[in-house]
This record gives sequence, structure tokens and C-alpha cells, in this order.
Amino acid sequence: MAGITTDGAPAMVGRKSGLATFVSQKVSECGGKVVKYHCILHQEQLCAKSVGLVNVMRDVVKIVNNIRSKALSHRQFKTLMHEMDAQYGDVLYHQEVRWLSRGKVLRRFFDLRDEIRVFQERKDGNIQVPTDKKWLSDLAFLVDVTEMLTILNVQLQGKDQIITQLFDHVRAFKQKLLLLRRHLSAGNLAHFPCLGEVGMVKEKVHEYDAVLSNLIQEFDTRFEDFRHNTADFELFAQPFTISVDSVRDDLQMELIELQCDSELKHKFTSLPLIDFYKCVPANRYPKMCKQAQVMLCLFGSTYLCEQTFSLMNLNKSKLRSKITDSHLHNILSLSVSQLQPNLEKLLKNKDQLHISH
Repeated sequence: MAGITTDGAPAMVGRKSGLATFVSQKVSECGGKVVKYHCILHQEQLCAKSVGLVNVMRDVVKIVNNIRSKALSHRQFKTLMHEMDAQYGDVLYHQEVRWLSRGKVLRRFFDLRDEIRVFQERKDGNIQVPTDKKWLSDLAFLVDVTEMLTILNVQLQGKDQIITQLFDHVRAFKQKLLLLRRHLSAGNLAHFPCLGEVGMVKEKVHEYDAVLSNLIQEFDTRFEDFRHNTADFELFAQPFTISVDSVRDDLQMELIELQCDSELKHKFTSLPLIDFYKCVPANRYPKMCKQAQVMLCLFGSTYLCEQTFSLMNLNKSKLRSKITDSHLHNILSLSVSQLQPNLEKLLKNKDQLHISH
């Protein structure tokens, strides 16, 4: 047991009775050490909620719901989109529980803003699209920032991601935010395409700078547990360039040997990180291999758990009422397994095929 990744719930991270605390204590009794992390995906979503501009998002959701809540109004809107040859044929519902839906809804609304304004003005009682330049500037800024957060969220998802790669994405995003602040203060909107399209209101510069500054501070605070292990991450990801003086004393001699091994150095530049460590002889570099094993087995997020839960919900539906626990267990095993069955071998081992064949 090298690490435990949780969703940050009190039952998981409580100092006295949390699961992570109990696991850490038990492993310590056996002479080991457990690294505790808060799921990097969950942390990123919590940071994203600090963007603010709630009034803009509230107006967008109200207008979208006003269009889609009534069947007749919804059909008329789609007909208008077809008549105006719009880029999209409909607007999307916003789901609070799904962060990615927020970015898609905002982008779709921004691209169809003129068509939506025309449609809402046709009927009395419809919620009108604000025509204020400040509101439109806020919408464009929110779309740009949300799209960047959505890209980061997608980068942090997926299987077989090493914890160092996940943290690299987070560090890169922070550097992007710092660049955006510098560009914003200089009036450069190169990385704000939507804001550049509608034009930025000068009075809003300080407000947008405060939003980016707050977002940077949130990333610094929430990813502090990852930064505490930056030295271990660097040793694992860059063993040939890291300074020997910056690593633990028990690893220094082996690290010097490794850095002077020209054959391994060549493999490091030509192989993926996981494949490289497979080539490192465990008999010559036992401590370095052990360090690499610890890094490779750490989970940076609870993505696999969430994916398995989603697969269970898809299979265990109301339409499959006769499914048993045994069936569900077998279906889940097949769904999450990466093993590919050898169908040809299975067929050859059968004495007789199905009678209908």
C-alpha cells in the first residue's frame, strides 16, 4: 500500500475517524508509509466553481430552460435555426452535476446568441437576451475561461494516466493563467477569442483580472498536497537531469550510477516512461526501481471508480429487472477488464458448436 486517493468527503479524510487516517495508521504499524491525495479531477472542478460571474450563468440557464421547457416553443426554435442556417440546430440543457455540460451550454449559447435574441423577441413573456455590452463581455469572458477549464478536465480523465502526468497538466494550466493575466493587463486578447469577437469593456479589466487571480489562488491552495511531493515526481519523471543533492540520501548513490549509464540514458529518450522503468535492472538499481513502482501505482484521481459506477448504472437498469448480483458482478468484470478474449482458441476448444449452426 503506497497511497490512497479520496473524493475529500469527511468520512474519507477525517483526522480521527476517516478511512484515509485508519489506512495510514495501519500501514505505519507495518513499517510503511501511505501518501494521501484528494482526487485531482474533483479538485479541478472545485477550482472551476470559483470563477464567479454567477449572474451571467443564471441568465443563460433561464433563457435555455425557457426555450426548451415548452414543446411547441422548442420545435419553433429548431425550425428557426434551420431557416437561418445556424451553426447548431438546438441549444443544450445545463446539468449542474456535470461540469462539462456547463462549457458546452455556454459555447452553444454564445454561438447562437443572435438567433436566440431574434427568437425570444418574437413572443411576449419570453425571457429576453440582455443587450448590455457589459453583460455580453462577461458572457464572452466566461466562455473563454470555461473552455480552457473544460480542456483541462478532459486531459485529466482517462485510464493509465501516471500521477506525474496529471500534475503536469495542472502546473501547465497555472502557467497559462499567469500568461492570460499578463495579456489581459496589456489589452492583448489573443487567447480570448470570444472576448476579442465582441470587444472587451475597459471597465471590466480589473474584474476579469480578479477572477483569474482568484482562480490561480484556488489552484495553489487545493493542489498543495501534490506540491509537497514535487521532488519525488521530478525524480521519477526526470532521473537524468535532477540534481543528486536534491534527492534522499539513500537514493543518491544509485542515482549517480543511473545518470552515468549511457545505455539507459538512450532508452529514456526513446521510450515512454513506463516502458523505460521496465528496462531498469532491479538487481542493479533496487531502490530506484522501488521508487518507480510507488509512483506508478499511485492513483491521481478516482476516475476508474467513477467509470465503474457509471457502467454499473448503465447495466443495472429498470428494463433488466431479472439481473442478479452474480450477473452484475460478471458484467462489471467484463466491462472494466482490459483483457481481450481469444475467440478463435475458445471456438477450437469446443467439441461441438451450437446445434443451429
